[in-house]
Amino acid sequence: MDAADRVRHVAMTRTTPRNAGWIAQEADVSRDTAVKYLDRMANQGDLSIVETADGTCYKPDDVTQFLHEVRTLAEEQSVDELTNELRVIGDEIDSWKSAYAVNSLAELRQSLARDELSPTDRRDRLEIIEEWEYNIQIREAIQLAISLQSSLTKLDADPRTGENGLGMLQQES
Repeated sequence: MDAADRVRHVAMTRTTPRNAGWIAQEADVSRDTAVKYLDRMANQGDLSIVETADGTCYKPDDVTQFLHEVRTLAEEQSVDELTNELRVIGDEIDSWKSAYAVNSLAELRQSLARDELSPTDRRDRLEIIEEWEYNIQIREAIQLAISLQSSLTKLDADPRTGENGLGMLQQES
């Protein structure tokens, strides 16, 4: 990998914001080189810039990451596969509602305050809360992927190959 690719890889695989010096060290480039590529990535919308106790830090942009996930789902899975995944997610959430006698994620969060819960029960519930939140995010991505596939089908484009049966879209006059 060249320097730009190394900086991109390090920056895009972090969940915690990191400063340019840290990213430079991990990517084996100078700090100035890292800043150059990090700023370019931020200008392109791939990274968000945040101020922390460590100074100016960079992290993958949440919206860009989400839209990339939607596109990947639309390209790699059929509508039937995506619909089945929605069913699996719904079944899992329903099982948590039943197991914890709650009707929503908010109720599960509130249940953490119960005095009768053991520390182990609290940890288990916290893990389920985290999984439930992830399921909500992925469910939204799947729903958008299904919508994207539907829109591309109307345009006669195949999301899996990127081919457009219409050729280039005509511009309106």
